[in-house]
Amino acid sequence: MYDEQAPDLIDPDELSEEDLDSSSSRHGCLYLTITLVIIASLVSSSILTYFVVTGYEIRTGTPAIGRDARVVESGPTAAPATVVAAAAATDPAAEAVTTAVAETAMPVFEPAAVAPEINRIAIVNADGQVETMSPSGEDRRALTLTGDNARFQFPTWSPDGHRLALIGNRMLGGAIYVLDDAARSDGLRDHQVYYSAEEAPVYLFWSPDSRNLGFLANRDRNSLSLNVVAGDGAAESRELAIGAPFYWDWSDDGRQLLIHAGSRGAKHVLALIDVDGRMQADNLAVPGNFQAPGIGPGGRYWAFAEEAGNGLTSLVVVDTQTGERSSHQQVGSTALGWSPVKGQIAFTKGLEDGHPLWGTLHVLDVATGEEKVLSTGTVLAFFWSPDGRQIAFITLGGNFEEDNSINASAPAKTTHVSRMANVPAAQFGRGFLTLSVVDVESGSGLRLLDFEPTAAFLSLFLPYFDQYALSHRLWSPDSRSIVLPVREGDRDSIQVISTAGGQPHELAEGSIAFWSQN
Repeated sequence: MYDEQAPDLIDPDELSEEDLDSSSSRHGCLYLTITLVIIASLVSSSILTYFVVTGYEIRTGTPAIGRDARVVESGPTAAPATVVAAAAATDPAAEAVTTAVAETAMPVFEPAAVAPEINRIAIVNADGQVETMSPSGEDRRALTLTGDNARFQFPTWSPDGHRLALIGNRMLGGAIYVLDDAARSDGLRDHQVYYSAEEAPVYLFWSPDSRNLGFLANRDRNSLSLNVVAGDGAAESRELAIGAPFYWDWSDDGRQLLIHAGSRGAKHVLALIDVDGRMQADNLAVPGNFQAPGIGPGGRYWAFAEEAGNGLTSLVVVDTQTGERSSHQQVGSTALGWSPVKGQIAFTKGLEDGHPLWGTLHVLDVATGEEKVLSTGTVLAFFWSPDGRQIAFITLGGNFEEDNSINASAPAKTTHVSRMANVPAAQFGRGFLTLSVVDVESGSGLRLLDFEPTAAFLSLFLPYFDQYALSHRLWSPDSRSIVLPVREGDRDSIQVISTAGGQPHELAEGSIAFWSQN
């Protein structure tokens, strides 16, 4: 999108309503609008300089990187629990893969027990404070107050649904707070688990067991640190690794992290570390245009982007038990996300004659190798439903009277997206982005909403949706609704949209919102 010598960029405070409202623009203008708003907000936010800005530069093109890449810094090295050779016959340069996964076939993930229903939504309201509420907007609870003298961003539900972690920004530095989902009567400092005047936190990601909170912090102008702190604040945070940009995924047991890290002008690395910072395996691949890696349900399979030469990126899937690697060549770049329940990967293919990251939406069945096209449109972001049956995705808006982008592999006569179950699509023509949903099995889809996103959603969430999709949920626990922050005139509104279609309903005023995981 922009090269090493970035031009003077826009102050988001100077953006007018006309700058954001491009519903009548042609697609070329929409690309430019999105790009400018994203860049503007990134530059204006110093705490996201290397998480977002540097990452975006790397995503849009890096030279080939040698296989001697290492994590910039990490804890003491330890011997891996199990090492299996990669498929040398088909890939002589493949590195050893480390895993501690039990010798079982790729399972369909089934929770050990049904957790009590939580079904709550957390929002950042118009005052920059965090509230929670039911999906109807009732039972509102103020977790932070204007008297706390801080503004908050991206509340993050623990997987068990009982607590939220959030970043509080002050004039000097930033802090992480862990709060129960209840109206607070005591001091905010009592809930502080991390604070630094120099290394401000920028991103939060709970471990699957809700015990630990992983986070990124600005270490200096050139790097980020990956840290872990106990969710109850019982121990000091510990630094696991350093690099910028930085993406990772947790193993199912919360004991290991698959990291994809690097820094501007330096080599990049894909590695496995444990929660104490000990290296389990590195040199796993030559990372391609920078993307979040993913560990599949059950932990047996990993997926990541690998440099394929000539500006291409491959989607690579590794069986950690056998070392077998399957590679799927892309054009440009690829963003990926595992199904939450089985061995399927959704991914985008960057367009050869368009944006290197945005592109068509596909699903790969890991067991069979079958690849299915779900949308031929230019997909900016996508999100699996909790039940793994549907994928919500965001595209550029426009005239969709003859939209054939969904159900692309079906006969043309069945591709009109507003005809699924004879339910009319809602809210056409109101914004320059479009939210749609597609059934993974049948390929049939429904265009749900044309919308103008809030600045927080557009500039901080969308550019790195593949990482945020791991830690922040837009879908309801029952896979029937989506919460979405929308710009309505001169105000930010949190909308709840049924995936069956129909009119959305406004939940509250706010800039960003996320659903609990149960």
